[in-house]
Amino acid sequence: MYGYSRHEAVGQVSSALLRTRYPTGHDVAHEQVTRDGRWEGRLVQTRRDGTPLYVDAKWVIDDENGTIIEVNREVTEHVMQAERLELLVASVAEYAIFLLDPEGRVASWNEGARRIKGYEEHEIIGRKFAVFYRPEAQAAGIPALNLAIATETGALEYEGWRVRKDGTEFWAAVAITALRDPAGRLTGFAKVTRDMTAKQLERQRLEELERSKSAFLNLVAHELRSPLTVIRGYLSLYRDADEKTLHELARKSLPALEAKTVEMSRLVDQMVEVARLEEGTIDLRSERFDMARSVERSVETAQALDDGSHHIALESYPEELNVVGDPERLHTILTNLLSNAIKYSPEGSDIAVAMRREGRYGHVTVTDHGTGIAPDDKARLFSAFTRLARPDHRYVAGTGMGLYLSRELARRQGGDLVLDESSPDGSTFSVTLPLA
Repeated sequence: MYGYSRHEAVGQVSSALLRTRYPTGHDVAHEQVTRDGRWEGRLVQTRRDGTPLYVDAKWVIDDENGTIIEVNREVTEHVMQAERLELLVASVAEYAIFLLDPEGRVASWNEGARRIKGYEEHEIIGRKFAVFYRPEAQAAGIPALNLAIATETGALEYEGWRVRKDGTEFWAAVAITALRDPAGRLTGFAKVTRDMTAKQLERQRLEELERSKSAFLNLVAHELRSPLTVIRGYLSLYRDADEKTLHELARKSLPALEAKTVEMSRLVDQMVEVARLEEGTIDLRSERFDMARSVERSVETAQALDDGSHHIALESYPEELNVVGDPERLHTILTNLLSNAIKYSPEGSDIAVAMRREGRYGHVTVTDHGTGIAPDDKARLFSAFTRLARPDHRYVAGTGMGLYLSRELARRQGGDLVLDESSPDGSTFSVTLPLA
């Protein structure tokens, strides 16, 4: 074990020969074995070739002659593994790994714990780990309950919100393991925590998206059913009409049938565009065109679809307003904005459309005198598959696709769609595209 021959070792003072380092000093160990007849401890010694080794030592008094018998067992590999593990634990930054005493007080602290929870080692050692829980969880006794479950079952894994030193919260995946000595006595707990906030938020986002899509499909079914009911009703009239009334029926019904067909076509086109956006397969043109001419065309389309109960006032632009983008997609955006302005404005009100050149962009604004957007709803206004739920909008047709689709189309052309202002007296939306 040490490399010395019997001839080299006999007669030497062992502590000098092996350059022994004691945990509490040689005098303390010698005093204890002399007094109690026994001493145990871990020593660091040196082999003949100069390499160090760790030993678990036992000293006992020989009752026959009073000399000290020393029995050493090498544990170098065990100690080195433990030190490597301790170094690994201390340096891990993605996981908070620390020990608790049986009462739940923090007994060790690694780099991951410092990074995730925000406490320096000297700030947290000795404090109850309940400090990481929300106040309501502390009041309900959840920290003590978790330790009790780990004590009873050996380990506990769970997820939940935890609190950092600065008061911010994060979603944590936690594992608590009860630690016991060879006699089975509880000596404390090992606790591993990982910050899963990003994954939890993504999980919540996907769940919300699934709920939104379900609601969206219900809305689409309703929106398609409405024009189909009208078309079906007129077709039944055609089937039952005689030759004498067919001409008059066609004169009265064709405008309504055409309007409902256009409505269904717009809805299907929107669904196709949204699907392409989601798949990343949408194809946008990039060409120079006159924004003013596109705005005039979109206003004409909106007026044709309106039943005449609104007045769309277009402020003419004195010259060409040349921009770069996809004219058909700009038409889609403006048609959606004008359709919303008509749907959410009272009958007889004006809708104002204006254009301007500002900086490097061409701007189109659409202002209505509708019910406005509630402050709490502004954050979700452009969300996918989301329709704002308000009692006064319950009977207004719509799927919640228009604004999401319009903003995405504007942004993918290098521009944007924003809500400029909104009040109970109306709202102003602004579309921008880069100037040519």
